[in-house]
Amino acid sequence: MRRNKLAWILLAGVLCLFLYTIVIMRSDNKTAVIIGGLDGAFVESDSLTFVDPNAAVETPEPTVDIWPQLTLEDFDNPQYMIVNADNFLSAAYVPSESAKISGTNNQLFDAKALPYLEQMLQDCRDQGYSIFVTAAFRSYSYQNNLFNRTASIIADGMGLTGKEAYLDPRYQEAADKAKKEVAFPGTSEHQLGLAVDLMDKNYSYKPKYEDMNQEMFAWLDAHCAEYGFIKRYPTRKLLLTGWDEPWHYRYVGVEAATFIMEHGICYEEFYAHYHPGFEY
Repeated sequence: MRRNKLAWILLAGVLCLFLYTIVIMRSDNKTAVIIGGLDGAFVESDSLTFVDPNAAVETPEPTVDIWPQLTLEDFDNPQYMIVNADNFLSAAYVPSESAKISGTNNQLFDAKALPYLEQMLQDCRDQGYSIFVTAAFRSYSYQNNLFNRTASIIADGMGLTGKEAYLDPRYQEAADKAKKEVAFPGTSEHQLGLAVDLMDKNYSYKPKYEDMNQEMFAWLDAHCAEYGFIKRYPTRKLLLTGWDEPWHYRYVGVEAATFIMEHGICYEEFYAHYHPGFEY
């Protein structure tokens, strides 16, 4: 009897040693699994799994960066500069070299980008469309005169006339209203010499986009990236760009333009990708 008891004790010891060895070998594979109850309550298990059938499947981030490979230094190039109410050009800024756009009344454009613009215009005309460049490079002084003239017209409508009208405190209200119609000096892309306003004819009054040839603009929107241009201020991006000028096109190069137009983003969104602190 005593021998049988001793044998059972030895057998139990061997089994305990065997189980202990298994636990030690598998301890590195344990996972903390939250099982509910008090906050932080969990068990360690190498076999329990909990699957939520309603859980959303997370799409992994792409392993390949599809954005154009640009550096911050690239954005010092006028081709990639952003110009708006928060990013001014100096009064002295002019394109390093500009040239006349063929068939215009001395409208100037950046000389390096000019061949792309003229090819786009010619190909558009070859499709049977009448396309006109109504605005291209504008100097700081030109933009300043344009803005002041607009502000004066608004002020005149408010009853502020005469040479001293601008001294009236209400003139600031006129100037604020003018900023919604005309870019303030230094904030216009036209000063870069890389932007053009394209229309289906020369307008002598403030144009209405819906009255223009929509087929022509559809062709431009479908093909402008092939020449390095983007539709800079589409109506649907008004809250991001601050402007609703669907006739305004900007040269940024074929690579950037293709990416922007294919993904339906505006230049502010493109710029923000490379400048994390950028606000718009």
